[in-house]
Amino acid sequence: MKLYTAPATPFGRTVEMVAHELGVHGDLTIVPTVVAPTKENEEYRAVAPLRKIPALELDDGSVITDSPLICEYLAYSAGNTSLFAAGTANEWPVKAAYAVARGMADCGVALRYETFLRPEALRWDQWIADQKLKLVSGVEYFAARVPPLADTVTVADLSLAAALGYIDFRFSSLNWREGRAELAQWFAGMEGRASFRATKPN
Repeated sequence: MKLYTAPATPFGRTVEMVAHELGVHGDLTIVPTVVAPTKENEEYRAVAPLRKIPALELDDGSVITDSPLICEYLAYSAGNTSLFAAGTANEWPVKAAYAVARGMADCGVALRYETFLRPEALRWDQWIADQKLKLVSGVEYFAARVPPLADTVTVADLSLAAALGYIDFRFSSLNWREGRAELAQWFAGMEGRASFRATKPN
């Protein structure tokens, strides 16, 4: 299988962490892929029509796009859906937390595009402030619902770790740890996981 992704994307990083946790990362061929607004990539568009990463090309040539679907596909293919708490009372809380963590990543990537790729004269300060507020709101949401420190993790945990790692990588000035010691402690535990260390952008 080919995984089209880039080191910095929190979405691709979540997929790679899921693959590591499932023990199937070795089955993936990582295809470094560059995408950016207004910049055409004809070769990748032939794989993923919307030119969003990540995308997973299966051995039969079919393609799955959108990180949540890729994560779910990998879990079901591996015969291990524990990351999704499938079939347990915790399944929907995990999926709900996963959605919030993905939303944080969405805001972070959008903020990066606005403050780095968009020409400075066209940047919208109020919109930038709103994206930052959403990121902070997401952090506060999880600070009030810190996941338990445990040997086992969920896809929500991995997605949250990727989102917080992205904030560290791109927006360290937000100082998300300040006043949130319990969440910071949880994240420090996630930083020690092999799946997190193996996927850290540089």
